[in-house]
Amino acid sequence: MAEAILAMRKTMFLLALAATLAAPAHAQAPSPYPSKPVRIIVGFSAGGSTDVLARIVADELRKDWGQPVVVENRVGAGGVLAAEHVAKSAPDGYTLFVQSATHSAIAALKEPTLPFSSVKDFSWITLVATAPNVLVVRADSPLKELPAYIAAAKAKPGEVTYASSAIGGALHLAGETFSHLAGIKLNHIPYKGANEVVAAVLAGTVQSSWSAANAAFPLVSSGKLHAVAIAAEKRFSLMPNTPTFAELGIRGMKSDTWVGVMGPANMPRPLVASLDAQLQKIIVRPDVKEKIAKVGAETVGLGPDAFREMAAAEIALLTDIAKKANIKAE
Repeated sequence: MAEAILAMRKTMFLLALAATLAAPAHAQAPSPYPSKPVRIIVGFSAGGSTDVLARIVADELRKDWGQPVVVENRVGAGGVLAAEHVAKSAPDGYTLFVQSATHSAIAALKEPTLPFSSVKDFSWITLVATAPNVLVVRADSPLKELPAYIAAAKAKPGEVTYASSAIGGALHLAGETFSHLAGIKLNHIPYKGANEVVAAVLAGTVQSSWSAANAAFPLVSSGKLHAVAIAAEKRFSLMPNTPTFAELGIRGMKSDTWVGVMGPANMPRPLVASLDAQLQKIIVRPDVKEKIAKVGAETVGLGPDAFREMAAAEIALLTDIAKKANIKAE
């Protein structure tokens, strides 16, 4: 009888121990992702190209996941407020970040003073799309050809003008990169916005400006502006007749307006890989490619490692250019 009771107690102990050991594993089993709404943070106003691309991505994710995907615009400090919010968010995939090339320009000027690291404090997921930047002049300008433009700048250092929409912005740094590579000195004229820049070029107040190719395309196609050269490795689909800088002898001149999806640092690698695979699947869909093309951009699809390397190299290059040109953050 005693042996039977001991055997029963032993059995009950083993069953209880098994249940205790199994309970934590069951409690920690991950829920399928996503199991709740996902936020996509954008650091710019609704209606801009970055915001539009974010909403294209959000719509597709919403359809595929069957979960709400909400685009949230956190405007301020050229995207810094949004970036800081994302950098401090939980790395669980429920806060994502659609960022643009502005990220690199800001980092090049402000990295030591930012409350986050522009590379280390993010998980780099997918480079979605890009539009190269372009040097434009008025259609009747005598500087329509790049050799003439460079010759004029060399003949009168500091007198050929170019405009951009902000001191230290991506387009200002594009102009300084070109100046450095071409061995010329240009006069940068900053304006408060893209519309003022266009108006100044059309009025002849400045001789040239830098612009995202998609933004310049309507005025180039209407004959009001002339695209001198594209700062890309290959010709842009919207402007097939505009040569690249490399074709015209200025090698290494690459400047574009890119948009990619990121998240907070330390997101689990499998989650990053899963999100990248999902985004890669989305951006090759014909209707999505068409929507992105209407914004004037081309789909790219760089994965996490290549995207991170590209951004880090771009930040390093722009930091060097900013130092050489003595550009300070405003």
